Amino acid sequence: MAMQYFNILVTFFLLLGFPFHPTVDGQLSTIAPPQSWEISGMRDTNGEDTTSMTPVLVNSTELYRTMFGFYTTDGGHSFILSVQFLGAQAQVIWSANPDNPVSRNAILNFTREGDLLLHEADGAIIWATDTNSLSVAGMKLDDLGNLVLFNQNNTTVWQSFDHPTDTLVLGQSLCRGNNLSAKTLSTKWPGSRVYLSAELDGLQYSFKPAAYTQLFQATTTSTNATPTCYAFVNGSFGFPYKIFSIPLAESVQLMRLESDGHLRVYEMGIPHLELRMVLDVLSSVMNFCDYPVACGDYGVCSYGQCSCPNAGCIPLASISCDDMPDHKLIPLNNVSYFSYTTFQSLATRVSSEDFCLHSCLLDCSCRVVLFQRSSYSDDDAGNCLLLSEQNLILFADGSSNDLLALFKIQDKHSVKRRNITIGSTIAGFSITSIFISAVIWKKCKKDEEPLFDGIPGIPKRFSFHELKVATSNFSIKLGAGGFGSVFKGTIGKETIAVKRLEGVHQGMEEFLAEVKTIGRIHQLNLVRLVGFCAEKSHRLLVYEYLSNGSLDKWIFHTSLVFTLSWKTRRNIILAIARGLSYLHEECEEKIAHLDIKPQNILLDNKFNAKLSDFGLSKMINRDQSKVMTRMRGTRGYLAPEWLGSTITEKADIYSFGIVMIEIICGRQNLDESQPEQSIHLISLLQEKAQSGQLFDLVDSSSDDMKSNVEDIMQTMKLAMWCLQVDSSRRPLMSTVAKVLEGAVSMEATPDCIFVPNFASFNTDVTGSTSSYVPSESQLSGPR
Repeated sequence: MAMQYFNILVTFFLLLGFPFHPTVDGQLSTIAPPQSWEISGMRDTNGEDTTSMTPVLVNSTELYRTMFGFYTTDGGHSFILSVQFLGAQAQVIWSANPDNPVSRNAILNFTREGDLLLHEADGAIIWATDTNSLSVAGMKLDDLGNLVLFNQNNTTVWQSFDHPTDTLVLGQSLCRGNNLSAKTLSTKWPGSRVYLSAELDGLQYSFKPAAYTQLFQATTTSTNATPTCYAFVNGSFGFPYKIFSIPLAESVQLMRLESDGHLRVYEMGIPHLELRMVLDVLSSVMNFCDYPVACGDYGVCSYGQCSCPNAGCIPLASISCDDMPDHKLIPLNNVSYFSYTTFQSLATRVSSEDFCLHSCLLDCSCRVVLFQRSSYSDDDAGNCLLLSEQNLILFADGSSNDLLALFKIQDKHSVKRRNITIGSTIAGFSITSIFISAVIWKKCKKDEEPLFDGIPGIPKRFSFHELKVATSNFSIKLGAGGFGSVFKGTIGKETIAVKRLEGVHQGMEEFLAEVKTIGRIHQLNLVRLVGFCAEKSHRLLVYEYLSNGSLDKWIFHTSLVFTLSWKTRRNIILAIARGLSYLHEECEEKIAHLDIKPQNILLDNKFNAKLSDFGLSKMINRDQSKVMTRMRGTRGYLAPEWLGSTITEKADIYSFGIVMIEIICGRQNLDESQPEQSIHLISLLQEKAQSGQLFDLVDSSSDDMKSNVEDIMQTMKLAMWCLQVDSSRRPLMSTVAKVLEGAVSMEATPDCIFVPNFASFNTDVTGSTSSYVPSESQLSGPR
């Protein structure tokens, strides 16, 4: 009973905003900056090596201990910086780098300025608090498991409670802009798929990559105010609303969003602190089949029961791209897509059912194909959707009789029959078979090699086995894009990034474009291609490794609290401009990149930027003013002229202008989490430019941005020049670089109406264009 009153008192003080620091076993553990910890040099509190938790801070109460430090689950090979409750079972309640473990030689720095910085031994920053130098005096771990950075007045400057991972503890809140994200147990998934976030009208449960959402609104309210935070208090979750009722606490309670999609409340029972579940929160309002992962990745859920479409909830045999002629499709009965609206938005209109099914057989990554014939058409046309292994989870039970669904399998009997036939042929006609095999080998070799012959300066060619060894069987995944996944590896003393194209047919053209393009160009601001692999169905590219990853995670604040300074952002913009200027103006043939976006801009350990991913690039002869090509690129970054099919390298300049604005504003161009009037950043930019309120858009997370107003405004105007509808009025990239270098000044200002006002690319492009053109004297300056 005493513990129950203790938790009620803690919750009450936290919700009122008062600091609560009970004195149990003396003072709370505190550390003053500067300090530094290297995992390999640390010991546990008894001076002995630890196999699970290497502590930095420890706090003890009469009932339990909390610990902040490095946690390992693989025997000390990789570590997560985390906070734990230590009872009969250790419970991780917060993690700094849950999706990006560090090695044994990683270092945690508590800097003189008061920032916590976690970085690898090579200097790559993995996580940071970024307190903006707010005079941090120390760091402490309180009884509730909250890691706190505080100033001289003992006022909280930063706390882990403001950045939850998958767990909330009693007294902690979930606020807008943050979410709980379930840890995944499957190695094939790079990160979480299930999320719980705070919205203005309640708590939203969502599942990705699907557009699956469910909103839980308040049943009762104690205030008329619209909350931005929902607290986990003793007896309920959602304060000041009561969204979910929770059993009153008898001891320490924690709430965790788990990999199966369930939100469960656990309690550390007294006296042995054994963890026991007290409530499955969402199951009071969600049925078994409402959970998207209820039946695993291959199961079908129906009336609370799981069934398997393929005589088992895992594939009967792995699908090999080497045996694509043996792939076949088997029909699935009484099955439909989880959301008809989502199916309509994702599906592609095709001419016939046969074309749809054949497309799946030609695409090695396709596992399930869905086809729905158009009800308003007399022909065989309809909507077709190919589901890969990563979105099979969206496959659910239904009663849509007009939807055809088929599951891909590999026909083992076909393989066996073919092997018997080959064996018989070899036995009966050995000499002929050897001769035919030699001819076939020679022909295949001839077909394969010319793809890579005659490329000046071609990089090293690796075998698939070499890259498999170099990447430890592709175990460390750095990220994924439209044409494949990227893995970290080592060849000799060099760290590399290996891009593995997934899907033979959709990737070959892009693979060849990238090898031919990057293999013969060398420039400081373009990522270096170390080598490649072209072996049977395997298509891989080997790049230099850039330790700070892609630009998007640094400017969109998706995984780090650390904020880039204006000087760093400006240098990144200049580096991209120089790289594009080289491609457009200094190569033998003009090269249009055609997929400029933050995800394709990589950063080294000093935040020097390099342009990557030339899979969509297009060569343009010097005597060509324009080139015809199919639409390619990424939604949100496409220039207006893509509405036709005739483009120039100026399409890159429009995309570059969007990236400039994203870097300055610290948000994505298309952000559906924003209010409706703010979803499209470029339309918002036009509106703010017309009203003279451009600075309203500047990233407010950094005080450094506020102290460079004049330079930022000039850079925004330069971006506006790049965003003109009329591509002929956009500047050359060399001119953009000169403006950024200070060799050319922008004496005129682009018109405020510089982009068409359209929400999708199905609209006709109309609107005014800028008349700004620099004078000859401006263009004549040295670069």
